Amino acid sequence: MSSYDLAKICNHFKAAVIPRIPDDFIIAQNFRLGLPHEELRAGIAAFRSFLHQLYDALANSKDRFDVKTSQLDMTLPKRFPIIEDLGSILFPLGFHGRLETEPKNELIVHGTDMLEVSKMQKYKHINKMNNRRRMELFDFLSEMGFYFEETNFSDKVDFSNTGTFYVQYENDDLMLTGLKLMALAQANIKAKYYRYSTILMRCDFYPLANIEPKPPVVNIAEYANTQPPEIKEWVINLDKLLTQSCKVTGEIRYFLCDGVFAYTSRKTKKVICKIYLRATHSSIIPNVCHFENSSNILAELSENMLNYMRSKNKSCRNCSERNDPYFVHCMHGGEPHRFSYEGEDFELCRFSGFEFSLCDVKERAVLKKWIEHELDWGS
Repeated sequence: MSSYDLAKICNHFKAAVIPRIPDDFIIAQNFRLGLPHEELRAGIAAFRSFLHQLYDALANSKDRFDVKTSQLDMTLPKRFPIIEDLGSILFPLGFHGRLETEPKNELIVHGTDMLEVSKMQKYKHINKMNNRRRMELFDFLSEMGFYFEETNFSDKVDFSNTGTFYVQYENDDLMLTGLKLMALAQANIKAKYYRYSTILMRCDFYPLANIEPKPPVVNIAEYANTQPPEIKEWVINLDKLLTQSCKVTGEIRYFLCDGVFAYTSRKTKKVICKIYLRATHSSIIPNVCHFENSSNILAELSENMLNYMRSKNKSCRNCSERNDPYFVHCMHGGEPHRFSYEGEDFELCRFSGFEFSLCDVKERAVLKKWIEHELDWGS
Protein backbone atom coordinates (compact mmCIF):
# COMPACT_ATOMS: atom_id res chain seq x y z
CA MET A 1 0.00 0.00 0.00
CA SER A 2 1.29 3.43 -0.88
CA SER A 3 2.01 5.71 2.04
CA TYR A 4 -0.16 8.31 0.33
CA ASP A 5 -3.88 8.35 0.99
CA LEU A 6 -6.60 10.57 -0.40
CA ALA A 7 -6.20 13.11 2.42
CA LYS A 8 -2.54 13.69 1.60
CA ILE A 9 -3.09 13.90 -2.13
CA CYS A 10 -5.96 16.38 -1.64
CA ASN A 11 -3.65 18.57 0.41
CA HIS A 12 -1.23 18.39 -2.54
CA PHE A 13 -3.95 19.44 -4.99
CA LYS A 14 -5.13 22.21 -2.69
CA ALA A 15 -1.61 23.60 -2.59
CA ALA A 16 -1.48 23.42 -6.42
CA VAL A 17 -4.48 25.76 -6.81
CA ILE A 18 -3.31 29.11 -8.21
CA PRO A 19 -3.23 31.34 -5.10
CA ARG A 20 -4.32 34.78 -6.34
CA ILE A 21 -5.17 36.83 -9.40
CA PRO A 22 -2.52 39.47 -10.20
CA ASP A 23 -3.80 43.03 -10.15
CA ASP A 24 -2.76 43.56 -13.77
CA PHE A 25 -4.40 40.34 -15.09
CA ILE A 26 -6.87 41.15 -17.88
CA ILE A 27 -9.41 38.61 -19.12
CA ALA A 28 -9.65 38.55 -22.91
CA GLN A 29 -12.78 39.93 -24.55
CA ASN A 30 -13.82 36.54 -25.94
CA PHE A 31 -14.19 35.23 -22.36
CA ARG A 32 -15.99 38.25 -20.86
CA LEU A 33 -19.53 36.70 -21.07
CA GLY A 34 -20.93 40.23 -21.32
CA LEU A 35 -20.17 40.85 -17.65
CA PRO A 36 -18.10 43.52 -15.89
CA HIS A 37 -14.44 42.60 -15.53
CA GLU A 38 -14.49 42.89 -11.73
CA GLU A 39 -17.44 40.49 -11.53
CA LEU A 40 -15.49 37.95 -13.59
CA ARG A 41 -12.48 38.27 -11.27
CA ALA A 42 -14.77 37.84 -8.27
CA GLY A 43 -16.22 34.71 -9.87
CA ILE A 44 -12.76 33.21 -10.32
CA ALA A 45 -11.92 33.99 -6.68
CA ALA A 46 -15.18 32.35 -5.57
CA PHE A 47 -14.42 29.24 -7.61
CA ARG A 48 -10.95 29.06 -6.10
CA SER A 49 -12.49 29.18 -2.62
CA PHE A 50 -14.87 26.41 -3.65
CA LEU A 51 -11.94 24.21 -4.73
CA HIS A 52 -10.28 24.71 -1.35
CA GLN A 53 -13.49 23.60 0.37
CA LEU A 54 -13.84 20.70 -2.07
CA TYR A 55 -10.37 19.33 -1.36
CA ASP A 56 -10.87 19.75 2.39
CA ALA A 57 -14.16 17.84 2.18
CA LEU A 58 -12.55 15.07 0.11
CA ALA A 59 -9.67 14.81 2.58
CA ASN A 60 -12.20 14.29 5.37
CA SER A 61 -14.13 11.73 3.31
CA LYS A 62 -11.22 9.46 2.44
CA ASP A 63 -12.99 6.31 3.65
CA ARG A 64 -15.76 7.16 1.23
CA PHE A 65 -13.66 7.77 -1.86
CA ASP A 66 -10.20 6.30 -1.27
CA VAL A 67 -9.21 3.36 -3.47
CA LYS A 68 -7.50 0.50 -1.67
CA THR A 69 -4.76 -1.04 -3.74
CA SER A 70 -1.40 -2.69 -3.21
CA GLN A 71 -0.23 -2.27 -6.81
CA LEU A 72 3.06 -0.41 -6.88
CA ASP A 73 2.65 0.86 -10.43
CA MET A 74 -0.78 2.41 -9.97
CA THR A 75 -0.92 5.84 -11.59
CA LEU A 76 -2.60 8.77 -9.87
CA PRO A 77 -5.71 8.74 -12.12
CA LYS A 78 -6.34 5.10 -11.16
CA ARG A 79 -5.22 5.46 -7.56
CA PHE A 80 -7.39 8.54 -6.92
CA PRO A 81 -10.09 8.62 -9.64
CA ILE A 82 -12.36 10.90 -7.59
CA ILE A 83 -10.42 14.02 -8.65
CA GLU A 84 -10.86 13.33 -12.36
CA ASP A 85 -14.43 12.13 -11.88
CA LEU A 86 -15.44 15.35 -10.17
CA GLY A 87 -13.76 17.31 -12.95
CA SER A 88 -15.74 15.17 -15.40
CA ILE A 89 -18.98 16.43 -13.84
CA LEU A 90 -17.98 20.05 -13.23
CA PHE A 91 -16.45 20.58 -16.66
CA PRO A 92 -19.55 19.82 -18.80
CA LEU A 93 -21.78 21.70 -16.33
CA GLY A 94 -19.66 24.81 -16.80
CA PHE A 95 -18.88 24.28 -20.49
CA HIS A 96 -22.46 23.60 -21.65
CA GLY A 97 -24.35 25.54 -18.99
CA ARG A 98 -25.83 28.90 -20.02
CA LEU A 99 -25.04 31.45 -17.35
CA GLU A 100 -27.95 33.57 -16.14
CA THR A 101 -27.24 36.38 -13.70
CA GLU A 102 -30.75 37.61 -12.83
CA PRO A 103 -32.12 37.47 -10.21
CA LYS A 104 -29.04 35.48 -9.16
CA ASN A 105 -26.39 33.45 -10.89
CA GLU A 106 -27.38 30.01 -12.12
CA LEU A 107 -26.42 27.67 -14.94
CA ILE A 108 -29.09 26.33 -17.29
CA VAL A 109 -28.06 22.96 -18.65
CA HIS A 110 -29.83 20.56 -21.00
CA GLY A 111 -29.44 16.90 -20.16
CA THR A 112 -28.45 15.88 -23.66
CA ASP A 113 -25.62 18.44 -23.59
CA MET A 114 -24.03 16.39 -20.83
CA LEU A 115 -23.82 13.54 -23.35
CA GLU A 116 -22.09 15.66 -26.03
CA VAL A 117 -18.65 14.62 -24.90
CA SER A 118 -16.74 14.20 -28.17
CA LYS A 119 -14.98 17.56 -27.88
CA MET A 120 -14.17 16.96 -24.23
CA GLN A 121 -12.95 13.39 -24.79
CA LYS A 122 -10.61 14.65 -27.51
CA TYR A 123 -8.51 16.42 -24.91
CA LYS A 124 -9.32 13.91 -22.16
CA HIS A 125 -11.26 16.36 -20.03
CA ILE A 126 -13.77 13.79 -18.83
CA ASN A 127 -14.02 10.22 -17.63
CA LYS A 128 -16.70 7.78 -18.56
CA MET A 129 -18.51 6.54 -15.46
CA ASN A 130 -21.45 4.36 -14.55
CA ASN A 131 -24.75 5.52 -13.09
CA ARG A 132 -23.82 4.61 -9.52
CA ARG A 133 -20.72 6.77 -9.71
CA ARG A 134 -22.65 9.70 -11.18
CA MET A 135 -25.21 9.51 -8.37
CA GLU A 136 -22.42 9.42 -5.79
CA LEU A 137 -20.81 12.53 -7.27
CA PHE A 138 -24.06 14.48 -7.59
CA ASP A 139 -24.83 13.64 -3.96
CA PHE A 140 -21.39 14.86 -2.93
CA LEU A 141 -21.75 18.10 -4.90
CA SER A 142 -25.15 18.63 -3.28
CA GLU A 143 -23.48 18.31 0.11
CA MET A 144 -20.96 20.93 -1.05
CA GLY A 145 -23.74 23.47 -1.69
CA PHE A 146 -24.87 22.68 -5.24
CA TYR A 147 -28.57 22.56 -5.94
CA PHE A 148 -29.88 20.85 -9.08
CA GLU A 149 -33.38 22.15 -9.67
CA GLU A 150 -35.97 20.22 -11.71
CA THR A 151 -33.94 17.02 -11.61
CA ASN A 152 -34.68 13.66 -10.12
CA PHE A 153 -31.40 11.83 -9.60
CA SER A 154 -32.60 9.79 -6.64
CA ASP A 155 -32.57 6.51 -8.56
CA LYS A 156 -30.67 7.13 -11.77
CA VAL A 157 -28.66 9.88 -13.43
CA ASP A 158 -30.05 9.51 -16.95
CA PHE A 159 -29.16 12.56 -19.00
CA SER A 160 -30.78 11.13 -22.13
CA ASN A 161 -34.19 11.53 -20.45
CA THR A 162 -33.36 14.73 -18.58
CA GLY A 163 -34.63 17.99 -20.02
CA THR A 164 -33.39 21.41 -18.99
CA PHE A 165 -32.24 21.65 -15.39
CA TYR A 166 -30.92 24.52 -13.31
CA VAL A 167 -27.68 24.48 -11.37
CA GLN A 168 -27.40 26.77 -8.37
CA TYR A 169 -24.78 27.18 -5.66
CA GLU A 170 -26.13 28.23 -2.31
CA ASN A 171 -22.94 29.44 -0.63
CA ASP A 172 -21.86 32.05 -3.22
CA ASP A 173 -23.62 32.22 -6.57
CA LEU A 174 -20.64 34.06 -8.10
CA MET A 175 -18.85 30.70 -7.99
CA LEU A 176 -20.92 29.58 -10.99
CA THR A 177 -19.47 32.46 -12.99
CA GLY A 178 -16.01 31.17 -12.06
CA LEU A 179 -16.98 27.61 -12.99
CA LYS A 180 -18.19 28.80 -16.39
CA LEU A 181 -14.96 30.73 -17.01
CA MET A 182 -12.67 27.92 -15.90
CA ALA A 183 -14.50 25.34 -18.02
CA LEU A 184 -14.03 27.61 -21.05
CA ALA A 185 -10.36 28.00 -20.13
CA GLN A 186 -9.97 24.22 -19.89
CA ALA A 187 -11.59 23.71 -23.29
CA ASN A 188 -9.24 26.28 -24.80
CA ILE A 189 -6.12 24.31 -23.84
CA LYS A 190 -4.70 21.60 -26.10
CA ALA A 191 -1.33 20.95 -24.47
CA LYS A 192 -1.11 17.33 -23.35
CA TYR A 193 0.37 18.15 -19.96
CA TYR A 194 -2.81 20.13 -19.11
CA ARG A 195 -5.25 17.29 -19.72
CA TYR A 196 -7.36 15.63 -17.05
CA SER A 197 -9.10 18.88 -16.01
CA THR A 198 -5.77 20.30 -14.82
CA ILE A 199 -6.80 23.88 -15.64
CA LEU A 200 -10.26 23.60 -14.10
CA MET A 201 -9.31 21.75 -10.92
CA ARG A 202 -6.34 24.06 -10.23
CA CYS A 203 -8.24 27.27 -11.07
CA ASP A 204 -5.51 28.14 -13.55
CA PHE A 205 -7.04 31.30 -15.01
CA TYR A 206 -4.16 32.31 -17.30
CA PRO A 207 -5.72 30.80 -20.47
CA LEU A 208 -8.51 33.37 -20.01
CA ALA A 209 -6.00 35.94 -21.22
CA ASN A 210 -5.52 33.81 -24.38
CA ILE A 211 -2.12 32.77 -23.10
CA GLU A 212 -1.24 29.17 -23.93
CA PRO A 213 0.64 27.91 -20.87
CA LYS A 214 4.24 27.00 -21.47
CA PRO A 215 5.49 23.64 -20.21
CA PRO A 216 6.77 24.27 -16.71
CA VAL A 217 10.49 23.85 -16.19
CA VAL A 218 10.99 20.31 -14.97
CA ASN A 219 13.79 19.89 -12.48
CA ILE A 220 14.44 16.44 -11.05
CA ALA A 221 15.74 17.93 -7.81
CA GLU A 222 12.41 19.68 -7.29
CA TYR A 223 10.44 16.48 -7.82
CA ALA A 224 12.88 14.47 -5.71
CA ASN A 225 12.04 16.75 -2.79
CA THR A 226 8.58 15.16 -2.71
CA GLN A 227 10.10 11.73 -2.01
CA PRO A 228 11.30 10.19 1.27
CA PRO A 229 14.86 11.34 2.16
CA GLU A 230 16.55 8.03 1.30
CA ILE A 231 14.90 7.89 -2.14
CA LYS A 232 15.62 11.57 -2.75
CA GLU A 233 19.33 11.04 -2.06
CA TRP A 234 19.43 7.93 -4.28
CA VAL A 235 17.71 9.73 -7.18
CA ILE A 236 19.95 12.80 -6.96
CA ASN A 237 23.11 10.67 -6.91
CA LEU A 238 21.87 8.58 -9.85
CA ASP A 239 21.02 11.75 -11.77
CA LYS A 240 24.60 13.01 -11.29
CA LEU A 241 25.94 9.71 -12.60
CA LEU A 242 23.64 9.60 -15.61
CA THR A 243 24.02 13.20 -16.72
CA GLN A 244 27.75 12.68 -17.24
CA SER A 245 27.02 10.71 -20.42
CA CYS A 246 23.28 11.14 -20.97
CA LYS A 247 20.84 13.82 -22.00
CA VAL A 248 17.91 14.12 -19.62
CA THR A 249 14.39 15.01 -20.76
CA GLY A 250 11.76 15.86 -18.18
CA GLU A 251 7.99 15.67 -18.57
CA ILE A 252 5.15 16.46 -16.19
CA ARG A 253 1.87 14.63 -15.95
CA TYR A 254 -1.43 14.64 -14.10
CA PHE A 255 -2.09 17.88 -12.25
CA LEU A 256 1.58 18.78 -12.69
CA CYS A 257 2.56 16.57 -9.76
CA ASP A 258 4.09 13.57 -11.59
CA GLY A 259 7.59 13.95 -13.02
CA VAL A 260 9.02 11.56 -15.64
CA PHE A 261 12.72 11.80 -16.51
CA ALA A 262 14.25 9.94 -19.46
CA TYR A 263 18.03 9.57 -19.76
CA THR A 264 19.32 9.04 -23.30
CA SER A 265 22.93 8.11 -24.08
CA ARG A 266 24.58 10.88 -26.08
CA LYS A 267 26.65 8.30 -27.95
CA THR A 268 24.19 5.49 -28.75
CA LYS A 269 20.99 7.59 -28.63
CA LYS A 270 19.39 4.79 -26.60
CA VAL A 271 17.29 5.42 -23.51
CA ILE A 272 19.24 4.11 -20.52
CA CYS A 273 16.37 4.44 -18.07
CA LYS A 274 13.30 6.40 -17.08
CA ILE A 275 12.70 7.63 -13.55
CA TYR A 276 9.12 8.25 -12.39
CA LEU A 277 8.69 10.54 -9.38
CA ARG A 278 5.01 10.51 -8.54
CA ALA A 279 3.05 11.97 -5.69
CA THR A 280 2.11 8.44 -4.65
CA HIS A 281 5.34 6.53 -5.25
CA SER A 282 8.58 6.48 -7.22
CA SER A 283 9.82 3.92 -9.74
CA ILE A 284 12.34 3.33 -12.50
CA ILE A 285 12.36 1.55 -15.87
CA PRO A 286 15.88 0.44 -16.77
CA ASN A 287 16.88 -0.52 -20.30
CA VAL A 288 16.80 -4.28 -20.92
CA CYS A 289 18.76 -4.37 -24.19
CA HIS A 290 21.91 -5.92 -22.67
CA PHE A 291 20.28 -7.77 -19.83
CA GLU A 292 21.37 -11.17 -21.12
CA ASN A 293 24.99 -10.09 -20.60
CA SER A 294 24.50 -9.21 -16.95
CA SER A 295 24.30 -12.55 -15.13
CA ASN A 296 25.85 -11.04 -12.01
CA ILE A 297 22.97 -8.55 -11.79
CA LEU A 298 20.38 -11.22 -12.46
CA ALA A 299 21.75 -13.23 -9.56
CA GLU A 300 21.16 -10.30 -7.19
CA LEU A 301 17.53 -9.71 -8.12
CA SER A 302 15.18 -10.14 -5.19
CA GLU A 303 12.36 -12.68 -5.31
CA ASN A 304 9.92 -9.76 -5.40
CA MET A 305 11.61 -8.35 -8.51
CA LEU A 306 11.70 -11.74 -10.22
CA ASN A 307 8.02 -12.34 -9.49
CA TYR A 308 7.18 -8.97 -10.99
CA MET A 309 9.24 -9.79 -14.09
CA ARG A 310 7.46 -13.12 -14.38
CA SER A 311 4.10 -11.33 -14.22
CA LYS A 312 5.17 -9.17 -17.19
CA ASN A 313 6.77 -12.06 -19.08
CA LYS A 314 5.39 -12.62 -22.57
CA SER A 315 2.65 -10.09 -21.93
CA CYS A 316 3.40 -8.40 -25.24
CA ARG A 317 3.46 -10.45 -28.45
CA ASN A 318 5.43 -9.31 -31.45
CA CYS A 319 3.95 -5.87 -32.12
CA SER A 320 4.34 -6.35 -35.87
CA GLU A 321 1.94 -9.32 -35.74
CA ARG A 322 -0.92 -7.22 -34.41
CA ASN A 323 -2.13 -3.76 -35.28
CA ASP A 324 -0.54 -2.30 -32.16
CA PRO A 325 -0.14 1.48 -31.76
CA TYR A 326 3.06 0.85 -29.81
CA PHE A 327 4.68 -0.66 -32.90
CA VAL A 328 6.00 2.71 -34.00
CA HIS A 329 7.80 3.11 -30.67
CA CYS A 330 9.55 -0.27 -30.53
CA MET A 331 13.28 -0.01 -31.13
CA HIS A 332 13.60 -3.16 -33.22
CA GLY A 333 10.58 -3.22 -35.48
CA GLY A 334 8.29 -4.74 -32.87
CA GLU A 335 10.58 -7.69 -32.15
CA PRO A 336 10.40 -8.34 -28.39
CA HIS A 337 13.52 -8.60 -26.26
CA ARG A 338 14.37 -12.13 -25.08
CA PHE A 339 16.73 -13.41 -22.42
CA SER A 340 17.05 -16.40 -20.09
CA TYR A 341 17.75 -16.74 -16.40
CA GLU A 342 18.32 -20.08 -14.65
CA GLY A 343 16.51 -21.95 -17.40
CA GLU A 344 13.56 -19.57 -17.45
CA ASP A 345 12.88 -17.75 -20.72
CA PHE A 346 11.75 -14.12 -20.64
CA GLU A 347 10.17 -12.18 -23.46
CA LEU A 348 9.32 -8.50 -23.15
CA CYS A 349 8.21 -5.67 -25.38
CA ARG A 350 11.15 -3.26 -25.55
CA PHE A 351 8.82 -0.29 -25.29
CA SER A 352 6.98 -1.21 -22.07
CA GLY A 353 9.93 -2.39 -19.96
CA PHE A 354 10.01 -3.37 -16.30
CA GLU A 355 8.89 -0.65 -13.89
CA PHE A 356 10.46 -1.29 -10.49
CA SER A 357 9.53 0.48 -7.28
CA LEU A 358 12.27 2.40 -5.46
CA CYS A 359 10.92 1.59 -2.00
CA ASP A 360 13.37 -1.16 -1.05
CA VAL A 361 16.97 -0.18 -0.27
CA LYS A 362 18.44 -3.52 -1.43
CA GLU A 363 16.52 -3.38 -4.70
CA ARG A 364 17.74 0.17 -5.29
CA ALA A 365 21.32 -1.08 -4.99
CA VAL A 366 20.65 -3.77 -7.62
CA LEU A 367 18.94 -1.27 -9.90
CA LYS A 368 21.93 1.08 -9.68
CA LYS A 369 24.24 -1.75 -10.79
CA TRP A 370 21.82 -2.58 -13.61
CA ILE A 371 21.91 1.02 -14.88
CA GLU A 372 25.70 1.22 -14.54
CA HIS A 373 25.85 -1.94 -16.68
CA GLU A 374 23.72 -0.29 -19.38
CA LEU A 375 25.87 2.84 -19.17
CA ASP A 376 28.99 0.76 -19.81
CA TRP A 377 27.39 -0.62 -22.99
CA GLY A 378 26.42 2.89 -24.05
CA SER A 379 29.85 4.44 -23.48
